[in-house]
Amino acid sequence: MIEVAAPRERVWQALSDPDQVSRWMGCLGFRGEAGHVFYLQPDRARRAAGDVAGAIACRIEVLDRPRRLSFSWGFPDVPDTFVDIRLREIPGGTHVRLVHSGWDQFDDRETEDVRGGLGHAWHAVALPALKAVAEGG
Repeated sequence: MIEVAAPRERVWQALSDPDQVSRWMGCLGFRGEAGHVFYLQPDRARRAAGDVAGAIACRIEVLDRPRRLSFSWGFPDVPDTFVDIRLREIPGGTHVRLVHSGWDQFDDRETEDVRGGLGHAWHAVALPALKAVAEGG
């Protein structure tokens, strides 16, 4: 969770506009359309080259302007997990809540490191980057 000092509509733009999404989420081929597949490419050189090799395939499941963006998160040969981002207006800005779910389908020991790493990446890297983009940084 994070609070952003910007109106919900401005945060929504940062969540749904392809140019802005690429600035905070490091993805390739994002388009704000339900059913669209985009890729999260953690390798900066591959991302800069537009290469999706080794990238995480994501499909937009819910696009509910300006309240909610949800997408699947697909590791190769593994059942999908899901990322749900919700926006709520608060005095002076927007409350952003991100939940990455679907881990209950796996053995806890198998996913502990992945879940911990992703939790850190979402909350210490991606959400602060979203905040910076939405606040105009």
